[in-house]
Amino acid sequence: MKKFSLALTPLAMLFFSANLYAQAVAGSSSGSFINPTGPGGMLTSGVGTPSFSWGDGSAFGSPPSSLAFTGGSFSSSVNTPFSFGTLSYYNGTILLGTEATGVDLSVLLNFTTPSGVNQSFNYTLGLINTPNVGAPAEQADIVQFQTTFPSSSFSYGGVNYTMEFLGIGSITGSGYSTINQFHVLEGASANAELLGRITAQTAPVPEPETYAMLLAGLGLLSFAAKRKKNNTA
Repeated sequence: MKKFSLALTPLAMLFFSANLYAQAVAGSSSGSFINPTGPGGMLTSGVGTPSFSWGDGSAFGSPPSSLAFTGGSFSSSVNTPFSFGTLSYYNGTILLGTEATGVDLSVLLNFTTPSGVNQSFNYTLGLINTPNVGAPAEQADIVQFQTTFPSSSFSYGGVNYTMEFLGIGSITGSGYSTINQFHVLEGASANAELLGRITAQTAPVPEPETYAMLLAGLGLLSFAAKRKKNNTA
């Protein structure tokens, strides 16, 4: 009986791992912009809200540059990419020295599955304000995402979950993406879908030797059962 219990342990681990990967995640997202950085003459507004603007465009008859985060509902499963919001970017014509060079996007995920979990994740965005010279693409301003983000994790029901930022999805408007950058043409706006993924810490997958031991154990159990039946007969 003891051997039977040990032989089934790796199989149970496999089922546990498969169930984690199939587990649903659902909820809604919201966000705000915090911790802007820039030169001493930086002008900003909307810190702590979903809409952040920077720079002085009055000399050019232009609104300031701005970012807005729009959250929404999501429904996915563990280890499957999903959209957790949209980043809208307007590229205004602003005076040099009044720009912001970076800002943090703080995203709050309110989970309904797993129920009752609320978790915040912070992403640092670089703001590249390019000189307005050259071709339109050369004048495009840029939101630059980090190539790697610090691990953002939470625990629920004895399982550790991690929220990964995967990058930029579909783009609409006068913008385009290159690797980890979101470009928007001068005096224009665009929207970028933001993609994430929830991963879970699973039980280790058995080594090939463990599979062999499992099969051998099941074989011995089958042989013993047949032998017992024959002896009884």
